[in-house]
Amino acid sequence: MADYSWSPPTPAYLPAQQPNYGLTLRAGRRDEAAVLSDLALRSTAWWEDWESFPPDTRDELTLDPDSAEHTTVVEVDGRVAGFYRIDPLPASAGRPGCGELSMLFVDPDFVGSGVGRVLVEDARRGAGAAGWSHLLVCAEPHATPFYQRLGAEQVGERPGATSGCSSPIFLLPVRRSGGSGGARAAYWR
Repeated sequence: MADYSWSPPTPAYLPAQQPNYGLTLRAGRRDEAAVLSDLALRSTAWWEDWESFPPDTRDELTLDPDSAEHTTVVEVDGRVAGFYRIDPLPASAGRPGCGELSMLFVDPDFVGSGVGRVLVEDARRGAGAAGWSHLLVCAEPHATPFYQRLGAEQVGERPGATSGCSSPIFLLPVRRSGGSGGARAAYWR
């Protein structure tokens, strides 16, 4: 028996299989778990010696398909340049109205390009839509200036898993203005 498949024709005004160019934010996919895990590991290793990573840190940075599906990915010219994940905080955290920016990683090739800021601004929009007033962020020490520039206030510390240094914990306000969020997407060029 012959295998038949059909798909609608591509409209004449759209090029067939046109790759995405520019900056695109989209939902993460289950089949991207390995790609996103690799990006998280490379991003962290860019700042710290890879050999010093304890095995549990590598596990912490590895996404399974379910986790990958709950991320937001940024692509630059069709290439995955970073991703984030926001989650509700458990009631035991004692911070009602707060979510957590549980993951934010930028490919080392895009560090300093503005991609991280675009991800944070999108996370803020998502947190605002969830009704949260703040995002709690446990950051690596090298990211302190980045989060402070975005208005985050340091509210604590956690023992660091990879560097032996403590990791700052920030409270990042969620903007609820009617504006566009302020992040521009043309500065990586």
